[in-house]
Amino acid sequence: MLRPIQLFPALTDTVNVRYKVIFLNNVFTFAGLVSLAMSVIRWNTNPFLGKVDLLFACAAFILLWILHRHHKMVELIASIALWLCFVQFLIVFFLANGNPTRSGLLLLILASAFYLKGRQAGYSMLAIILALVVGNHLSGLFPSEFKNLDILSLGFYMLAQFFIIHNYESLRETQTSHLKALNANLEALVKQRTEQLAAVNSALEKEKENLTRLSSTDHLTGLSNRHHFENVFAEYSPATRGKTSDALILIDIDNFKKINDTYGHVLGDKVLKSVAACIKKHSRASDITVRWGGDELIVYAPRTSLKQAYQLAEKMRKQIHLLDITEIDTITISAGVAVLQAGDTLSHLLHRADNALYEAKQAGRNNVYSAALG
Repeated sequence: MLRPIQLFPALTDTVNVRYKVIFLNNVFTFAGLVSLAMSVIRWNTNPFLGKVDLLFACAAFILLWILHRHHKMVELIASIALWLCFVQFLIVFFLANGNPTRSGLLLLILASAFYLKGRQAGYSMLAIILALVVGNHLSGLFPSEFKNLDILSLGFYMLAQFFIIHNYESLRETQTSHLKALNANLEALVKQRTEQLAAVNSALEKEKENLTRLSSTDHLTGLSNRHHFENVFAEYSPATRGKTSDALILIDIDNFKKINDTYGHVLGDKVLKSVAACIKKHSRASDITVRWGGDELIVYAPRTSLKQAYQLAEKMRKQIHLLDITEIDTITISAGVAVLQAGDTLSHLLHRADNALYEAKQAGRNNVYSAALG
């Protein structure tokens, strides 16, 4: 693909491409028709200028055709059009004395340069035209009907146009910069508010999690509390219960009342927390450890057979027996194990586990007994 010679800096704002195409389409159509008409009018009086007008009419229509087929080449086409207009202006200005279209061409060139190629290109084109007009008047290279006052007036006019456009462009850039700054500030504010809202939401979620955890946790032992376990068990539908082999281990600390009476509730709480921590440590990730009430603790073991639950309870019993609390010689537990059966409620399951626990106690404590499968 051909690239334009950088005689003037090209604008890279793709948003303006569509408007440039529309502008050039109108300019080429108008300039082509006017040049064609002027070639007919001037052909007899000045054959050279008539041929020049015809040539530029053909160039305008060719550029119009290229523009319709290759919109992406708008920068190259704009550069070519500006230089053709510039050359046409020079020919008409210096060779067609007394022709009133010269000022119109001047305005067309400058307006096109400022719009299509930006302020810097427009200033450059304006300076070149002014220098050529004044230079020709002073040197007399081409005949000119302009007087010194006319040239001076033209110079002041073009300088005034320069300052008007400069002030307009400066004002537009200032407004654009201000709008960009406002937009940037707005985006920063929105981002800040979004981050603050996200932080608040995160804090609320954490607080919600903490409240949920506190409402479902026993504050002394850190195990699940009775209310939470009842809710979890209630999620099992009657149709589901008994289809999976879930086990429940009911644990009671031996002689706990005697420990409280002899050593006080502070040491009793210490024993309870130590036993709960040991049970939690040796339970599995899928197990639910619960403080049911007082010194009664529960381990609910999903997908666990009676034999497996018995082995788990025995492991916990042995580990608790190894606990070392200075004020007390030994700590022991008794446990009853039962498995969930079809149609069981929590009360049914607990009743069988409690019966097994009673047998363990009757057998001398520090024992694990299993409820018979019925």
